[in-house]
Amino acid sequence: MEEAIELRSKYKHFRVLVMGRANAGKTTVLQAVCGSTEAPEVYDRQGRRIRPKESVLSPTSRRGLHNIDNELRFPGNRGFVFHDSRGFEAGATEELEKVRAFIDGRAAERSVDRQLHAIWFCIPTDNDARMLTTAELDFFERCDTGKVPVIAIFTKFDSLDSMAFQELRAEGASFLEAQERAPRRADEYFERVHLSRILQQKYRPVNELRVRSTLPHQ
Repeated sequence: MEEAIELRSKYKHFRVLVMGRANAGKTTVLQAVCGSTEAPEVYDRQGRRIRPKESVLSPTSRRGLHNIDNELRFPGNRGFVFHDSRGFEAGATEELEKVRAFIDGRAAERSVDRQLHAIWFCIPTDNDARMLTTAELDFFERCDTGKVPVIAIFTKFDSLDSMAFQELRAEGASFLEAQERAPRRADEYFERVHLSRILQQKYRPVNELRVRSTLPHQ
């Protein structure tokens, strides 16, 4: 707690690059962190307000129309400034280079408020067969972010809990027993099958977070 207070006193806000494919749950994560249900406001690099025609964090296939330099700010919480890299799931070299150039450019900023402080890489877990794409593994293998820490955020983790719950029920566990044991089994499966693949890459994340809801299994 004291460390968090000290950091807050040094920085006017934290600047975070949010990465992840469409439907990765980025909006939910950012709204939860900022305690907001509103859409973020968008500003260009000069601080001028932009009014986009579509939700800035919604899934889109129109690559090239989004500017990673634009700042996303939630009106009710000015402690964070976000940048969004949409279309990253396409896996194009051009997109990876755009992200790398943005990270390098922010690292060269003299003002700590304009520097990039963290990267949140959101990865949805609701499709077990396609949990990790080539583009995502390529990022952790090829993109050296220097001093900027990368945190992997695994969203929609309830889907793995539900899968483990169904397995336990099929094995004869009672409803309550399966409900109690499912999260641990889901964690063990995830760490063995999926997380290990990311941790084997050259530029592995410094930490990871698994996002669950509090809804009970049905």
